[in-house]
Amino acid sequence: MNEVGYSFMTTGNHDYNYGTTRLLQLEKEAKFKILAANVYKGGKRVFTPYVIQNVGGVRVAFFGLASPETAYKSDPKGLEGVTFSDPVVEGRKVANEIAGQYDVLVLLSHVGTDASSDPTSIKVAQAIPEIDVILDGHSHTTLETLQKINQTPVLIASTGSHGAGLGVVDLVVGTNRSVISKAARTITVANSPNLKGDEKIGTMIKDLVKAQDAVLSQVVAKSTVALEGKREIVRTQQTNLGTLIANGMRFVSGADVALMNGGGIRDSMPAGDITKKLIYTVLPFGNYIQVAKIKGAEFKAILENGVGKLPAPDGRMPHLANLTYKLDVSKPAGQRV
Repeated sequence: MNEVGYSFMTTGNHDYNYGTTRLLQLEKEAKFKILAANVYKGGKRVFTPYVIQNVGGVRVAFFGLASPETAYKSDPKGLEGVTFSDPVVEGRKVANEIAGQYDVLVLLSHVGTDASSDPTSIKVAQAIPEIDVILDGHSHTTLETLQKINQTPVLIASTGSHGAGLGVVDLVVGTNRSVISKAARTITVANSPNLKGDEKIGTMIKDLVKAQDAVLSQVVAKSTVALEGKREIVRTQQTNLGTLIANGMRFVSGADVALMNGGGIRDSMPAGDITKKLIYTVLPFGNYIQVAKIKGAEFKAILENGVGKLPAPDGRMPHLANLTYKLDVSKPAGQRV
C-alpha cells in the first residue's frame, strides 16, 4: 500500500487478525493514515478519527468507521480492552464535531451493505445525509448492486473484493465550493483491456508469488468433484466443501461432532489437484481447532445462533460432521432447530 500510494485507509475486521498491537505497529510503518472514529480503548479513540485536507481550494474531510462485527469476527485475545461503537452514532458525532470545517465529506467505511451487516452503510447515510460519498467495504458488494439498493442521496461506492476492480469517484465542485455532481465507476480488466499494470508493483508481486509457489504448488490431495465454497452459498446452506472440512476437523481431533462456520470458507475448489495454495485460499485465517465437552442443549443453542439470520447469508452458518438436524426457517430465530 505504501508503494501504491494510498492516502488513507480504515480498518476492516481482518486487519485485527494478528491483534490490535500488531496493527498499531504496522500503522507506524505506513506512509498513510488509518482513520477509524469508532474504535476505542480506555475511553479514547485508538486511531485518527478524521482528516481535513485542502484539495485545489476545496476543504475535503475524510473520516473512517469500522465494523462493530469485528468484536466477534476476530480473535478476542487480540482485541483486549478494544471496543467498537455504533457506526451510526459515531458517524453522527464526527459530523457534528467538524460541522462548518469542510466543503466535501467523505466516509471510508468497512461496515457493509448486505443483509448480514448490522448496521449498514446505508443506515449511516440515512442518519448523516451531509456525507457526500461513502467508500464502502466489508460486504464485498459491487457498484452495480449498490446502485440498485441505495435509495439515499449519498453516493455509496464499492468495488467488490479481492482486487477485482479499481474504484473511481468523480466529484464536480462549483465555485461556491458546493458539490454539483458526483458519480462512481469501476475499472476492471474486462472493461479496460488496454490498461497496463505498474511495472514496479508487478515485479514485487511476481517475486512474492515465486518465493511462495516453491512450497504452495505442492499437490497434497485430489478431488473427483468440484467442492462448493462460494460466499453466498456457504453462508446460507451446508455444502460438500463445508462437510469435508468439518469431517477433517473431526478426524484429527477425535471429537464426536465437528462444526465449521460458513464465513471461514473463502473459496471453492475445482475438481482435480488440491494444492497447499488452494487450501490456504479456502482457509486463509490460521484458526485453531478447539475441542470442548458441552451439553446437548448448549449445542442446540449454537445451531440456533448459526441459522438465526436465514434466509439472509451470514458467516455463522454451521457446516457439520456426524450430526443432522431439522430446520424450520418459518419459525422465529431461536426456535428453528
